[in-house]
Amino acid sequence: MLKVSGIIMAAGFSTRMGANKLFLTYQGTTFLERVIRLTRHLDLSERILVLSPENNQKVSFDSELKVVINEQAQLGQSGSVRLGTQAASGDGYLYLTVDQPLLTPELFVPLFKAYSKETIVFPVDRKQTPNSPIFFGSRFRSELLSVRGSAGGRLVRQRHQQAWRKIQVSEPERLLDVDTPVVYQQLVQRSWQKERK
Repeated sequence: MLKVSGIIMAAGFSTRMGANKLFLTYQGTTFLERVIRLTRHLDLSERILVLSPENNQKVSFDSELKVVINEQAQLGQSGSVRLGTQAASGDGYLYLTVDQPLLTPELFVPLFKAYSKETIVFPVDRKQTPNSPIFFGSRFRSELLSVRGSAGGRLVRQRHQQAWRKIQVSEPERLLDVDTPVVYQQLVQRSWQKERK
């Protein structure tokens, strides 16, 4: 059975949001708490959280979560990719962000079926646009350990299109990426409207 390391990328600076996304709330739970809770329901061999030093001082975690500190978060997402991958011992690596609060364990069912040491697996929306979360098999470990800049693993993904497994999920709206105050307000408003019904 494939051992999958779950890597939560949580060391960014939320510049477009203008507020720390880790501590934004949706339905009474912070974005960070939501993604950590989500990983508990996935078939992962280990769970790794990559944090900046500042955010590490603000939260406490359960003992099963391996916390890795990114001391150079200002240099871009690639640092978190490298650190998370370095800490991982699985046959593949599932990278999750904190800004997709609508993800559910059910969404991952078709994704996990395509995971292997040789594949790169990601969900797509109705326009076939690649989305997070993204999985890389261990075949790509050395490349992930050498990424630089703000692109993270995207350049590795682009170099290996033959390894892609694009998964059309049944509820693509759950892939929502909350990156700006406008999108966050839309999310909160939609939640409030649902509660009123």
